[in-house]
Amino acid sequence: MSTLDLTDTIAAVASPPGPGFRGLIRLTGPDALSIALARFSDHDDTRLAKHPERRSGRLTVTGLRPLLPAAIALWPGSRTYTGQPLAEIHTVGSPPLVSLVLADCLAQGARHAEPGEFTLRAFLSGRIDLTRAEAVLGVIDAQTPAQLDAALRQLAGGLAGPITALRDRLLDVLAHLEANLDFAEESDVDPLGRVALAEDLAREGAELITLATRLQGRDRADGHPRVVLAGPPNAGKSRLFNALLGQAHALVSPQAGTTRDYLSALCECDGVTVELVDTAGVEPAAGPIEGQAQSFGADQAARADLLLDCRSNDTTSTWPIAPDRPRLLVRTKADLDPALDSAEFLATSAATGAGLDNLRRAVAAALRSQAADGDLPASTGARCRESLERAGQALHSAAETILLNGGDELVAIDLRQAIDDLGKVVGAVVTDDILDRIFRRFCIGK
Repeated sequence: MSTLDLTDTIAAVASPPGPGFRGLIRLTGPDALSIALARFSDHDDTRLAKHPERRSGRLTVTGLRPLLPAAIALWPGSRTYTGQPLAEIHTVGSPPLVSLVLADCLAQGARHAEPGEFTLRAFLSGRIDLTRAEAVLGVIDAQTPAQLDAALRQLAGGLAGPITALRDRLLDVLAHLEANLDFAEESDVDPLGRVALAEDLAREGAELITLATRLQGRDRADGHPRVVLAGPPNAGKSRLFNALLGQAHALVSPQAGTTRDYLSALCECDGVTVELVDTAGVEPAAGPIEGQAQSFGADQAARADLLLDCRSNDTTSTWPIAPDRPRLLVRTKADLDPALDSAEFLATSAATGAGLDNLRRAVAAALRSQAADGDLPASTGARCRESLERAGQALHSAAETILLNGGDELVAIDLRQAIDDLGKVVGAVVTDDILDRIFRRFCIGK
C-alpha cells in the first residue's frame, strides 16, 4: 500500500470482472458525491445529498454518443463503510462501458484505488478493527461453508471482542501497578490481590497460548485445511493419497520407505477443498536422507489441521505422530484381511475403492466440526499466531514474577509486552508493513 492519504477521493470498479447484468463503480473521499453526480442527467449542485439516497437517470460518458442508463447511490457524511462520503454508480455491465465511466471519474480528480483501499480506509477511520478487515477478505475468498462461517463469525467480532476486552483489563491492571510504583507512600492506592492476580494472568496466558496452538499450521495463503497422511512405512499412505486424488501423484512400491519427501495436492472431500499431504513413514532413521524425510514428515504432521493416521494390518500399535493434532484412524488395506476391521478405524482400500467415500465424508465432518469450534480465517491465523503466543508467554512470566514476590516494575514490563502484542492482533498497534501485507491481498474495489 503506497499511500495512507485520506484526503483524496478514490474510485475503482467494484463489480466482478467480465460481462454481467450490472457494472459498479465505487468512489469514496471528500469529493465522491460531486464526482459521481458531475455527468449525471439530473445533476443539480443545490441537490447534493444530505441523507443516503438513490437516483435513477442517465450518464454522459466521454466517447459515447447516447446517454447511458444508470443509477447512483449516495451516502454523505461519515456514517459509511469507509467513514467518508461514498458513492456508487450502477450501470450496464459491459466491461468497456464500465471502464469509460471509471475513466471519466479519474479525469474529474479521483485517484484509482489500490487493492483493499476501501477497507483500509474503513480501518483507518475506526469503522472496523484489523481482524474484521481480514474477515472481509475471508468472506470474499471463502470456498466452503465452513470457511464462510468462520469469516462471518470474525466479521461479527468473534476474535476482536474477547481480545479487546482482555487488553482493556490488562491496561487497568497496569495502571494500578504504575500507581503503586508512583505513589508507594500514599495510603489511598489500594494494593492488588497479588495471588488472585497471578492466577488470573496465568489462566488468561494459557488461553492465549491454546488459541495460538490451534492456529498453528493455518499459515498458508490459500486458506485450505491441511490434511496429512502419516503412519509407519509401507502403510499404504501413498496409494491412499493417489486414490483420494483420483490420479497418480505419489510413487508407490511394495518396498518400505519409497516416500522420501512430502507431496501435496488439492483434494475435494464432500464439498470441502483440502490440501492433502503425503509424508514418509515414521521409523528410526537409517541415514541422513531418511532422517531429513522424517523431519519433513514430522513438520507437516505438526502443522496439520487433521491427521489421517494410516495403518495397513497393525491396528494396535501407537505411533508418536503429533499427538496434539486432531486425527482419524484409517486402515488402508482392508481388502487384504476384512477380519481385522475395527469400529475404531475407517476401513479403506485403494485397490478396490472401498471406504474412500466414507473417508472423504469423515474428513469433511471433522474439519467442519473444527470450524464450528471457532477456527479463524487462515489469513488471520497466520498473522496473529505469534502475537498471541508472545502475549500468552508474557502473561505467564508476569504471573511467575508475582508468585516469586518480584517487583511491580518487573510485572509491568511483561504486561506492557502482552498489551502491545494484543494490540497488534486487533490493530491498536499497527505498522505500515502490517497494513501492506494485509490489504494487498484484496482485489481492487474492496
